[in-house]
Amino acid sequence: MNYPMNRFWYRTSLLLLTVLALLIHKPGRAGTPVSIGFYNVENLYDTVPSLFHDDRDYTPQGRMHWNSKRYQNKLQNLSRVIDEMSLDIIGLSEIESEQAIRDLVLTLKTDYNYIHRTTGDYRGMDLALLYKGDKFLPEEVQLIRSDASREFLYVRGELLGRRIDLLVCHLPSLLNEREYRERAMRRLYAFADSLQRNDRDACLVIMGDFNADPRDPIMRRNMHTSRKATADGMLLFNPLLTAARQGMGSYVYDNRWHLYDNIFLSGKFLIGERFAYLRSGIFIRPWLLTEGHSQRRGSPLRTFSGGNYLNGFSDHLPVFVIINPF
Repeated sequence: MNYPMNRFWYRTSLLLLTVLALLIHKPGRAGTPVSIGFYNVENLYDTVPSLFHDDRDYTPQGRMHWNSKRYQNKLQNLSRVIDEMSLDIIGLSEIESEQAIRDLVLTLKTDYNYIHRTTGDYRGMDLALLYKGDKFLPEEVQLIRSDASREFLYVRGELLGRRIDLLVCHLPSLLNEREYRERAMRRLYAFADSLQRNDRDACLVIMGDFNADPRDPIMRRNMHTSRKATADGMLLFNPLLTAARQGMGSYVYDNRWHLYDNIFLSGKFLIGERFAYLRSGIFIRPWLLTEGHSQRRGSPLRTFSGGNYLNGFSDHLPVFVIINPF
């Protein structure tokens, strides 16, 4: 889809999806809808040089001149997005350090707790989970080996008193060989499949930046999705697939929208035992998009374009699902 030719339709469609989802989202007691989302925040680096990974570009003396003012701008921008969504749980990728996620939480108006784990990514890109403590109680946290540079973050806990399993991932980028991404995807599905086979009660949510569209053969081949619910809930399904088929996306590559940020749910959400899937969406606001007459007009307003500082939010849009507990 060529975005500039369909800009009005795209904004209108996404705004309607978001409004419909938010209309039924009423945080609070058990039995009311709850929300889970994912956001690639694009290079949330602190300003302190690291001894363990390559962050030289994102230091005050580095190529991006990443000083305290730019860091604070980034925190404020991300906080605006996360606060307006006010999701109950949100997975994050491209977090450099625990200091960065702590600074983000302190900047937010919404009261979130956080879980952070350091991955093996050579640039220091970690994973984190924000959650509202009155809704979600984590019980187990692990980093899962991925056969790639970035591990997966696995968190098991109770959401409004009901067991839920969460996997946050960031698969290898398009700059890497396709095989790296495919191996990571196979490992991700193998872990999800093993989890469900060993525990038939698992209600599993997989969220992340897959660097692949749900229509891509690599996704269909390795994530084994289906819309058909089964009694044991063994299948995965992607509620955002319809949006992808309509040409919507969360990331612009080669002047086209792609849905690289995805959320997969296990079949239990279709059966409706402890949770039932209600709705999904891509979070969009006009101020999240690039304006003017540049080539990137209408795409997510990022922090940098090349070496030019834009003081934006992220090169990705957040995605989310609304579920109903029983």
